[in-house]
Amino acid sequence: MMFRFLTALGCTIILFSACQNSPNLENDREILLKLHKQQQTAHLSKDAKMFAEMFHDPIIQIKNGNISRNSYEATIARVQPYFDMSTFLEWEDITPPEIRISQDGTMAYKIVHKRVRLTQEGENGETVYGHSVFAWLETWEKIDGRWQIMATVSTDRPGETDSY
Repeated sequence: MMFRFLTALGCTIILFSACQNSPNLENDREILLKLHKQQQTAHLSKDAKMFAEMFHDPIIQIKNGNISRNSYEATIARVQPYFDMSTFLEWEDITPPEIRISQDGTMAYKIVHKRVRLTQEGENGETVYGHSVFAWLETWEKIDGRWQIMATVSTDRPGETDSY
């Protein structure tokens, strides 16, 4: 009798597990690629709110030997002035982003290699050109069905100066 009960219980557990929704990793990948494109759109349209809405509140950022945690409001306050003083000539991937999603579809990372060219107004009103190459890592978590950037680790270096 106990054997039949345990067998039935085991079969029920197996059937229940098989019926649960498995994550659609390809769909998640497409969503993360759309969010990647949204980052570019936010830069080119100078929209700090669009940029910050992808971030968990607070977002953890690691750069230049520092670790910071910024709220949504602090992120907008930091990013919008940079967007306002910059005209982006190029904000393009050097290589396609590398995305890895966990098997359960709740965590992901994205590796980005990007070239950014811009102009800004200098102290005397002159146009200052900038060119940087960035490499960064984003960690993402799906919270209540929505992908959010939890943390970023970023490096950059000057790009070539002769190609404006």
